[in-house]
Amino acid sequence: MSIAKTGALPDSYKYVNVAIDSFDGRLLQGRLYHDSLEEAMPFGCISEMAICLENLYDELRYPMKSVDQRSFVGMNHAGVSLRCGDESGKKRIQGKLAEFSLHVKYRFHSTWQGDIMDLRNGSTYSFQSFLELMDYLDRSLGCGSDIIHGLGKRMCEVAVRNFSHFVMGGDVSHPAVPDRREFASEFELRDEVERLLLPLPEGEEKGSIIIPRSVMVNAEGFGPMTFVIRVMFRRNATWQGTICWKEKRRQISFRSFLEMLLLIQEAVADSEGWNGELKAASGHMG
Repeated sequence: MSIAKTGALPDSYKYVNVAIDSFDGRLLQGRLYHDSLEEAMPFGCISEMAICLENLYDELRYPMKSVDQRSFVGMNHAGVSLRCGDESGKKRIQGKLAEFSLHVKYRFHSTWQGDIMDLRNGSTYSFQSFLELMDYLDRSLGCGSDIIHGLGKRMCEVAVRNFSHFVMGGDVSHPAVPDRREFASEFELRDEVERLLLPLPEGEEKGSIIIPRSVMVNAEGFGPMTFVIRVMFRRNATWQGTICWKEKRRQISFRSFLEMLLLIQEAVADSEGWNGELKAASGHMG
């Protein structure tokens, strides 16, 4: 595709239409439409949607990144492009479940800020992070979190046991909590972590801080892959912390929930040999 990379972009280039076909099990599936693309880009989960959009924004150079994406693969490398779903289907805006117009205006703090409009009822929502955008989509599609208070544990273990084409599933646990809480999508992962991280109701004694155990990731036969994740702060409407890839003996601080997801996806891509195909992968955007 041909994209103007200098000068002011036409207004239409600033918007991406998102057609949602399914949200079964809180697994977001649909298609992305943009004026620069001849055909739609399908996605099978919100991680894949984010990767496709990050690639598109990098090609457009709008919105510009305020900081480089941190990377496990090549520590001096400013991020790694990950391949996303094949383009398929002519441009249409009709989704089976919903249609939105997404305008990401900025990419500060390694996350997104902008507006999203529901094209069926005309309502608009402004978000300050990818996490807030997830929350809006969750509520708009009939789910949404009912979490008000958590356990105040600050740190937890996230074990990703299933990983298939960007879709992750597993469980969340903490040494001070007896049960392991399963998740099958990024929305459920966010909820289960927040059940541990959100503060206790006012007046209740806070739980002790316990160093988290290892995070086990098995990715379609490429594994085991072990990560230690610590969520330490909640600023800029998102999360900050550290993620350690034990087999590679690499630890990186992440500045947002989005960056944490992209680092895990990148690690899986590297294990599966995708990063040797970056030029071919970029053809999905061209």
